[in-house]
Amino acid sequence: MKLDGIRKTLHQVDKIRYRPAVIGKIARGYFRTLVLRKPTVRIVEFSINTACQSNCEYCYASKLHRRGDQLLEVDEIQDIWQQAKKLGAFSSLLLGGEPSLHPKFLDIVRVLEPKTNIVTFATNCISLTEEMIIELKKMGVFIIYVSINSVDPATNDEVRGYPGHYEQVMRVLEQCKKHKIDVVLPITTSKPLLPETIKLLDFAKQNGLVANIGLFAPTGRAEGQKEVLFDEGFWKQLRKLYDSNRGLRGDWDTNFTLEVGCPAAYEKLHIGPYGDVTGCALQPMSFGSLREKPLAEVVEQMRSFKHFKKRAPSCIMALDKQFIEDYVDFAVDSVSTPYPIEKNPCYKTDCGG
Repeated sequence: MKLDGIRKTLHQVDKIRYRPAVIGKIARGYFRTLVLRKPTVRIVEFSINTACQSNCEYCYASKLHRRGDQLLEVDEIQDIWQQAKKLGAFSSLLLGGEPSLHPKFLDIVRVLEPKTNIVTFATNCISLTEEMIIELKKMGVFIIYVSINSVDPATNDEVRGYPGHYEQVMRVLEQCKKHKIDVVLPITTSKPLLPETIKLLDFAKQNGLVANIGLFAPTGRAEGQKEVLFDEGFWKQLRKLYDSNRGLRGDWDTNFTLEVGCPAAYEKLHIGPYGDVTGCALQPMSFGSLREKPLAEVVEQMRSFKHFKKRAPSCIMALDKQFIEDYVDFAVDSVSTPYPIEKNPCYKTDCGG
């Protein structure tokens, strides 16, 4: 067991103080994983739409739109969530696009059962109103992921591709504080962005916020941009930041295994706008459509995939050069993602390796 994994887990428990019922579900997840040695899903990401007001220069979701296909309906999302709960899930994260633009956004939040589970979403804050924040709090939402890229307003707005974005974020931060909703700052970092990341961590500390670091990946609008990717040395440098920041966390630090590592397919799943299942929101390959197969069947297939089965100790989308070359680069010529993984010739040898 890793000391930093235990530390981040304890901090996570502190953040669910509003949901005592969830503690039992978390305890079962640890018991199944550590004692029974049975992998247990803890979180499901849902990218519920593709519309967005921002024009971020590195947007990973820029190719999610699929012309002619219909977004998942509310009842389909509800059914998927019920299937996910049977696999252990108690937490969900709504993504986009900008999820609050979905015409049935609040209905989707409701069917994910925020009174008895952890339900949150990532927002650029542009369309998020105080009235919506109040309604979400009443429904049971107590954490919101607020996207920001720089403590400098001009730099932030340029990266986001939306004038006034920084101002909108500050407005939402004040409103969340007023209505006692916790805020997490999801920060995407890379080698050249590390100095700005450190400034954002200081901003989070000063404002009593949690920071969640994600690593730059060569997908979406950032396809082919490998020169700024992490290497193992830089990963170790990033780990030092985690050790010195109690409020800093990432997807790799809250695993039921208490080990730092990629949670894809075992503890974390991502459902695309049209029902495709991937290991996380960044990954461009689909293991199946939930309009055609049950979730348990798709997850079983995912867990036989070599790059998931080995339970990588770091983010494979940012550090695993072979995975990037074989599966991420394959998506460059795709009009939309995720692409069916069976179309990738590498998968024939990796699906059971």
